[in-house]
Amino acid sequence: MRHMRRTAAGLLAAALLVCLAGCGNESAGPGETAPAQQTEAAEFQKNMCQSQYFYIQDACEAEGGIYFNYDGYLYYLDKTNQKATILCGKPDCEHKGSRCNAWINSRGMWVRDDQVYCITFAGEDKLVTAMDRDGTNRRTVQQLQYSMNGAQSSGDDAVCYQGVVYYPYNDVLYAVPLGDDMEKATAIWGEESAGTTGGSFFFDGNELHFRLWPDGDSLYFMINAVQEDGTCKDTLMAYSLTDETVQQVWQTPDEAAVGPWYTTGVSVQAWYVQDGTITYYLAGNGLWRSKLPDGEPERLVDTSAIPHGSVLFSEDTTLLLNDALSARVEREGGDSLTLYDTSGNLQKEISLTSLLQEHPGITGFALLFLSDGDLYFIAHAGTWGDIEDGVQYQDRADVLCRIDLDTGDCTEIHTFTG
Repeated sequence: MRHMRRTAAGLLAAALLVCLAGCGNESAGPGETAPAQQTEAAEFQKNMCQSQYFYIQDACEAEGGIYFNYDGYLYYLDKTNQKATILCGKPDCEHKGSRCNAWINSRGMWVRDDQVYCITFAGEDKLVTAMDRDGTNRRTVQQLQYSMNGAQSSGDDAVCYQGVVYYPYNDVLYAVPLGDDMEKATAIWGEESAGTTGGSFFFDGNELHFRLWPDGDSLYFMINAVQEDGTCKDTLMAYSLTDETVQQVWQTPDEAAVGPWYTTGVSVQAWYVQDGTITYYLAGNGLWRSKLPDGEPERLVDTSAIPHGSVLFSEDTTLLLNDALSARVEREGGDSLTLYDTSGNLQKEISLTSLLQEHPGITGFALLFLSDGDLYFIAHAGTWGDIEDGVQYQDRADVLCRIDLDTGDCTEIHTFTG
């Protein structure tokens, strides 16, 4: 792979040309009126990338609705009538496998102009796929990986921000304008030829993972850095879009600084960066925040009475569900939601007891995303069958639900089975 070294200004200029070339009128998705022209901010949406559920990892929001991937299939949620529709359109389709028009099996999703984009896979290739707002006219606009001397990408998600796609490949972080030739990608962190990357850190190339998070003039990326003593720590790096430098700005705190938690000294269970501050959740310990770079940890809420729990963040709210981890892919238990403001002040508590009483088969909840004062989540009612030929299958009955955080009213939207 050749890499043309281009400045950030050059990348943004090229991205602007792509943006201008792609501008047009919005086409309406199923059940919605045509939305206003989408903005750059629709590319990376912080409220859409924190799902706690294995079967719904990708989502993006357009005016009037939300696109999401459930178990590999593309759905559209109309927020006006609170109805979820699979974007297939094929008569008598059973929606099973790649023959279904809604099959995308994506890793990463965003909206730009009148198009929905997602990261899809074709053999060993990682592709950027675009489609119209109704899920039709699907086409490949960019390739982000290929097999090179047997090396494979880490498989982490890519993000699009200000018309530039950022993606990891073999422990190196790249940037390339949306729709541009992959051979023109710029390596912004890491060295292809080195056995280790990132300067003074030591990495295991088979275990290095990226989570990308644009904010303002920076691209933050969390990696699981292996230290010289062999231990791992979640480590937050920041790439400046203005001066093209990379620096470490935060690392998982030590037990001596914050006390013990579920993954003491190694990782955080959830995190969120806004305006140069990282807010993070240590399960069985508390909600914390630190100014970047390298600010001291400040405890916002003591959650030591909840051994695990799961959290969603927004720019003005932190939401905590008192559930527990499962040995499987779902969460278990949980009967209440607690809302805090960004300073950790208690706002309200919402009970889920009535939902549990109405559906005795529910074994747990999984938080998905926050949108316009509403929480969307999954009520999980799956059961595991007997082991057959060494494989154990799950019968799922996942209920997509919405809670109005102002009133506490709950609406059941759609039931997924399989």
